[in-house]
Amino acid sequence: MNLLATPPQAVSRNIARAKSLVRREEPIRALEALITGLELYDPAQLMGKARFEIEVLIQECVNELNRLPQVRSFLIALAKSDKVALAYTPGKEDQLKKLLPILRKGLEETEAAGRRSEHETREARKTMLQEKGLNFLKAGDAPRGKGALRVLGDEFGDEPGVLVEIGQWLVEAKLYFEAAEFLEQSIGAFPKESRAYAAAADCYLTLREFDKAEAVYLRATKEFGKHPKTMLNLARLYVQWGKRDKAFETARDVLAKDPNNAEAKEIVERFA
Repeated sequence: MNLLATPPQAVSRNIARAKSLVRREEPIRALEALITGLELYDPAQLMGKARFEIEVLIQECVNELNRLPQVRSFLIALAKSDKVALAYTPGKEDQLKKLLPILRKGLEETEAAGRRSEHETREARKTMLQEKGLNFLKAGDAPRGKGALRVLGDEFGDEPGVLVEIGQWLVEAKLYFEAAEFLEQSIGAFPKESRAYAAAADCYLTLREFDKAEAVYLRATKEFGKHPKTMLNLARLYVQWGKRDKAFETARDVLAKDPNNAEAKEIVERFA
């Protein structure tokens, strides 16, 4: 390649970037940058100091790569020897250019296998905690059941659906106070998870904590709008709570969007 089209600065920039990425322990991206730099590099077009500086930069990058454990592990497995290392000889860049794509592919496959293994281990751990918690609850051992599910929530609560499922399992075990705690966490972490709102409100209604149930419904209306079903549930809450005026106004809001709603009509007529 003619370096009139590819100036030495472009070569140096890619190799320097590769060296920086190695030091940040990003070997795959480092190899991509080094491969690009070597593809741009044509030693026949450079002489003296410019060529020497690039050769030094390549050697420094190779040395840095040899220090990375994942690179060492792959090379040892490839060569079946712990004496192997990446080697660079100035003027023989083609040898390095042939090896680097093999190394990059190997590291990509190793990284992908590591991610799969990590995912499988994580899923096995999640399943174990879930089954442990549910088995304790089914056996009537609420303290240990709650304990296992709390660990599940602590470790996997960043995944959508986990917290609301824990809440629903606790509802089934009639542990409404604990269930509400997890459902509130789910609402806070995943405000678009609609199941959590209805389940949390039901818990609070069972516990006769009407103010908390009201707060849940109002949060739902802010997140999803004044859907007739939500507003009807809120009207029912106000009826149960004895808030006649609020029950009347909320039922009217239902009728504004669903004029044929028989239950909302009955509430309006009762409290008119």
